[in-house]
Amino acid sequence: MTLLRRYRLRSIFFAAVVALGITIFWLAPAADAAELCGRADTINIADKRYVVMNNVWGARTLQCLTVAGDGRFEVAHSEHAKSTGSAAAYPTIYQGCHWGNCTVGSGLPIQVGKLRSARSSWAVSTEGVPGRWNATYDLWFHTDANAHRSPDGAELMVWLDRAGGAEPGGVLVARDVVLAGTTWDVYHADWHWSYVAYVRTSPTAEVRDLDLAVFTRDAVGRGYLERRWYLSGVEAGFEIWQGGSGLAARSFQVDVNL
Repeated sequence: MTLLRRYRLRSIFFAAVVALGITIFWLAPAADAAELCGRADTINIADKRYVVMNNVWGARTLQCLTVAGDGRFEVAHSEHAKSTGSAAAYPTIYQGCHWGNCTVGSGLPIQVGKLRSARSSWAVSTEGVPGRWNATYDLWFHTDANAHRSPDGAELMVWLDRAGGAEPGGVLVARDVVLAGTTWDVYHADWHWSYVAYVRTSPTAEVRDLDLAVFTRDAVGRGYLERRWYLSGVEAGFEIWQGGSGLAARSFQVDVNL
């Protein structure tokens, strides 16, 4: 992924956000919205407690997001048409650091071995959206506490839903692994970093109080992640190969605890 630095803002009203520690609660949507159409466009939400980014990193085709003042976003327009290879884009909201662009007050990075929990609730709208895409968490890990650079440790994905034949990278290494009260297929690859993806066998558009630390512990046990490394960012969004117009993030919350 590319470093995302700039954002374009059309008149936006920031809704009140209540934050305790690094937990984020989304309130009522703002009356106006920002539009992000540049490949690297980002917008800071709630004094940069988190960031929404357009993140068209794997293609040159147009994509536009509308972003409410509380951070809810929708893929308003997509011209992506990739059938193979890497995704065209990953529009997302994140907390922590993404290629050196860090949010404020997140408490990240946190050493994996000291991570007690990383509980998240996330709701998306995907029904009837055409194309090839997924709805996924993307967790990034650095080998040390310096997160103001590209990740060099691991990438851990948690796929909740997918369409159009979307598949993770790497190879399938385990089926029907029971984690967080349901089953997942596990994929792994060794790239410039260690890649592991957990694909939910029963797709869902919403999770509540999902402990992402459960997946980090499983990845440590499989040898794909090291306890001495640092969780540096928690992202939630949509990998898009084709189509994707209408995909929307309706709410998001994450609470990382030592």
